Amino acid sequence: MARNDLSEATLGCLIGGAGPAGLGFLFNAIKRGAVEQLARAGTIIVDAGSELGAGKLGDYQIIANSVSDVFLDCLRDPLLAPILAPLHASPTYRHLRLNAQEAPALPIVGQLFQQAAGLVLPWLERQYGIPTWRQTRITEVTCEGSGYVVWLEQAGAIRRVRTSSLVLNLGGKQTRSSFAQSAEALGLELPERAPIDSSDSLLRLQPEALRQRYRARLKDGGPICVVGGSHSAFSVLDNLATALHHDGLRELTLVHRSPIRLFYETAAEALAAGYDFDPLQDICPISKRVNRSGGLRYRAHEIGRQVLAGQCIGGTPVRVNTLHLDGSEAQRARAQALFDDASLLVQGLGYLPIVPELRDGDGRPLTLRTLRGGLDSDAAGSPLDQHGQRLEGLHLFGLGSGLAVDPRLGSEASFSGRIYGVWQFHNDASREALESVLDRLDKPRGAFRQAGDALVEHA
Repeated sequence: MARNDLSEATLGCLIGGAGPAGLGFLFNAIKRGAVEQLARAGTIIVDAGSELGAGKLGDYQIIANSVSDVFLDCLRDPLLAPILAPLHASPTYRHLRLNAQEAPALPIVGQLFQQAAGLVLPWLERQYGIPTWRQTRITEVTCEGSGYVVWLEQAGAIRRVRTSSLVLNLGGKQTRSSFAQSAEALGLELPERAPIDSSDSLLRLQPEALRQRYRARLKDGGPICVVGGSHSAFSVLDNLATALHHDGLRELTLVHRSPIRLFYETAAEALAAGYDFDPLQDICPISKRVNRSGGLRYRAHEIGRQVLAGQCIGGTPVRVNTLHLDGSEAQRARAQALFDDASLLVQGLGYLPIVPELRDGDGRPLTLRTLRGGLDSDAAGSPLDQHGQRLEGLHLFGLGSGLAVDPRLGSEASFSGRIYGVWQFHNDASREALESVLDRLDKPRGAFRQAGDALVEHA
């Protein structure tokens, strides 16, 4: 595909990805009353899919780690109310409202945000001329001066778009190489032919598909190991036990680097449950919740409690052996032996962000610096590159990027990871990114006008 097949556009902001994170940015712009400013500067929304709003959220066959009302709260605002009024007649919305204090299945949450996007995105184009370019893939981003050049592939053609700000949330990925790097950081080596799958892939499978895919592994005789300690890792344990115990599965092994932490609304609730916690390290000073950021919630909490108690999990005859990588050589050696003998290793150590090819102004490749659990970025999601240079005007806060703990917002001191979640995408994470984008738009720059489906700079 030739690069001289170009359609130029110059923008104030390009929003790449209209899943839960990108939609959160747009919702926050509406709540903030900032849509007119974005439209006046020139804004477009770009997504590789055709059905937008949910991203991959609806694919996961697990229970959410928040109650229904938390997701509905993302849609509550006087400025959103007239746009989303038709949503109230939706069976999905009604189901979540009637079960507001129960944790829903993620496919239902995905339906909710897909339906919300179906109302908001056309409204943005109709009322403000902010278009959504569907089935459009971002292939490359080049840093040029104080902005970015974004290469887009759409219907067999290439467009080149210049933008002052780029909000980029294209989802997350789990790769064998990232698993190997995480294992190496723990002093472990992945066997060259280790049978590896990702929690991301496994959790998309319906029970019968999961059985078809994994029950042959039971015949190998080696341990089935889940590596990680997050909500998704415990969901993997739950799904494997539920699907495979009829085929003879009786034992799983969890290899984790951090202690297994459970969430409780109050210290009194944790004490009543007999849960041992550190009152200085594990309680959020603002909300007073125990393990607010790092604790397992709802269905994952139940599985975690059963694992800690040495009980069979999820109403099955399956027990979970745990191996806590506490830094000792003995535990490292045990883990390496498990890796060497495993009939299946399931990676649950987090995500990397999906990003297009990044280059500097001279065409040299750029990579984004990572920390445990996400990118090395500031509160607005602006990352550092491999040279330690802050990429101002670029904002990533979705899956694989995450939200750094901010003492102003509250978290327990023992939590050192990154925060993900639909509510965060629609509130704290996207709010900081939006304010940064608006600040850049306030700086002196060229004037813009709308011209069909492109935004063209003029004097």
